[in-house]
Amino acid sequence: MVALVLPLLLVAVPASAADAAPKVLTLPLPAPFPPIRVLTLFVGLHLIGLCFGLGGATMLDFWILRWMRWGGLPPEIARTFLFVSKVVSVGIVLLWISGLGFLALYSVESPEKLSNPKLLAKFIIVLVLTVNGLLIHALVLPSVLRDVSRPMFEGVSHLTTIVFLVSGAVSGVSWYAAFALGLMRELNGRVSTALLLSLWLVAVVTAALGAFAFWQYLLARSARGEMAKPSPDSRPLDFGDTPPPHPMRAVPMTFTQVPESRIVLIGRR
Repeated sequence: MVALVLPLLLVAVPASAADAAPKVLTLPLPAPFPPIRVLTLFVGLHLIGLCFGLGGATMLDFWILRWMRWGGLPPEIARTFLFVSKVVSVGIVLLWISGLGFLALYSVESPEKLSNPKLLAKFIIVLVLTVNGLLIHALVLPSVLRDVSRPMFEGVSHLTTIVFLVSGAVSGVSWYAAFALGLMRELNGRVSTALLLSLWLVAVVTAALGAFAFWQYLLARSARGEMAKPSPDSRPLDFGDTPPPHPMRAVPMTFTQVPESRIVLIGRR
């Protein structure tokens, strides 16, 4: 898509504008709106992809921690889990489209930005994030999501468990690392790619060791019979002899009752 749009934009730029510096690619809008920069479109697409990916990945991480902690999830969470995973995948695709668009745009408008060490570090992190997501969907989720009502790693091999924990650490750290690199313009041209990737790698290893330690702690508690009781929202609701409330009854009855005197007045009308 980027390869098709940019040549059209280059043709649309007048020769005099092409000789001017700096070059700015724009798209015309109907009057009275001014032309919009192509960079603005790519930034918007990048932010949408980041919202989908970072928000969905954070939600999945919280669910995973809760699942490990309580030993089970409500059955309906399994479909939601898979749906949010697809949303995260859409976010990664949008990041790649907008990211490649940035590279193509920089080569035209400001080629000096392509030598920014932070740009290469972010590209490598997103590449690892993409491969990690493919690994999770192909090898981990099918075995882990068989039954969310049971403990997460029950019946799962130790190798698959370790792969899952490491993949979760890579996912969580990488999304926030990509977010931080995109946000912090102060790093442009000042910090080397090697240093940024080293910090990212240290954070991934720390997160993976923390997840493994937490898993071992839960195993020890389970062996001692001290596992936490099921979470209240994962147990079936018990209303006793009274029927369950109507789903549309969101406001307490005391706030919806009409005084008897008012009812008589209405009736007399």
